[in-house]
Amino acid sequence: MNESSSLSTSDRSQSVPSLSLIFAPVRIELIEVEKQLFDWSKASSPSLREITRLTISRPGKLIRPGLFLLIASHFGYKGKDRIKTAAIIEAIHSASLIHDDIIDNSTLRRGEATACKAFGPEFSLLFGDYLFIKSITRALSFKNKKIVKVLAEASGKMIEGEIEELVQSFNLELTEKTYFKIIGKKTASLFRASCELAAELAGAPAEIRSELEAYGFNLGLVFQIVDDLLDLKGESQETGKARFSDLREGRITLPLIRAIKTWPEEQKKKVADWLKKRQGRWPEPVNSFNDFLLELETGGALTSSLKTAEKLADRAKNCLAKLEPGPYQASLIKLVDFVLRRKK
Repeated sequence: MNESSSLSTSDRSQSVPSLSLIFAPVRIELIEVEKQLFDWSKASSPSLREITRLTISRPGKLIRPGLFLLIASHFGYKGKDRIKTAAIIEAIHSASLIHDDIIDNSTLRRGEATACKAFGPEFSLLFGDYLFIKSITRALSFKNKKIVKVLAEASGKMIEGEIEELVQSFNLELTEKTYFKIIGKKTASLFRASCELAAELAGAPAEIRSELEAYGFNLGLVFQIVDDLLDLKGESQETGKARFSDLREGRITLPLIRAIKTWPEEQKKKVADWLKKRQGRWPEPVNSFNDFLLELETGGALTSSLKTAEKLADRAKNCLAKLEPGPYQASLIKLVDFVLRRKK
């Protein structure tokens, strides 16, 4: 079996768990989160209303707030601040996407024009900053000040990760250690924070809190590796994003790192030159990347990266071993399967 088919067979060929079913135990709460995010646009000044509607008032899969609510509900927490906290988590995620799209010069997000495309990079940059600050400001109203601390630290790590990734652009000497350090900050930190906040508010036992944080962190790593694979093998109609954006911007992801290990210096230089010639070229015909993609497929880099994601997914599931069985625990397990097998 060639590698091109391996990404659509094996574990990934199994039906992707329905996110609506996974989040069924917290469906009412997530509806309230969406309503609260919509209210953010109504509360904004006229100059911010439209971009707010385009970004946080049109949320995506709500994985991070859903994760937060599943854990909080597992421990029976029903405090009023849980909806507000979940909305803030999603708003911080949206702010990071706005910045990410500016850096990547992306034109498509969730099947529609990015804020950068619709409003320009200058306005979008300022709004991303505004959204980060607005989120933390809203968290200041909580009596438990650890919420602010966790959210602020996670936001800082996300930005650090983006900066480090930008610095490493087109660096074909990037190591796996540095790659995992980067994605641990830019992606996994908010997953981890979502779990930490839920455990904190719900008063989860100390011995379980560290396991829940590890669950979130590993889940975040899986999410990013799969994202990297979808950038290469996904279809824009499904992912809602332009294909090969990482390659266009010189982002060195796990599949490329794995492939580079097998390449002689002459091929490394050839690939580096090839990538730089395509930097920022939008739109670039997908066919121009096919030969490069074939290099990754035949060398086993895609399959190897997927196997790493599978191992991290198993590690995430193992972190849930101390949780009492029930609908929320079952959904947390299924969420790992969704993140691993998703196609968008």
